[in-house]
Amino acid sequence: MQPREADQGKKRPVRWRTVAVKFTNQAPEKVETPGEALDKLLHDWPREDGRHYRSAKTNCRAAAKAQLDPELAREAFLRATAEAEILGPSDDEGKG
Repeated sequence: MQPREADQGKKRPVRWRTVAVKFTNQAPEKVETPGEALDKLLHDWPREDGRHYRSAKTNCRAAAKAQLDPELAREAFLRATAEAEILGPSDDEGKG
């Protein structure tokens, strides 16, 4: 199978275990990469004054560039979602 032209020369995005976020009056959204998390932090975040928000921005940016373990960035993103009160339902709820 040939790679699409737009994908040639690009690294595969760093992935992590999915995090669900739920912004006011919207359905939960899945965030599957540090790059997606950074996009949410930069463009959709309800408040930009939190300590965990700033940490998540720094960590997700670094993980998206493969300069930080994505799991560390995910943990920072989870703390930021809790701080902003937008953590959505877990895919794992009710299992185990």
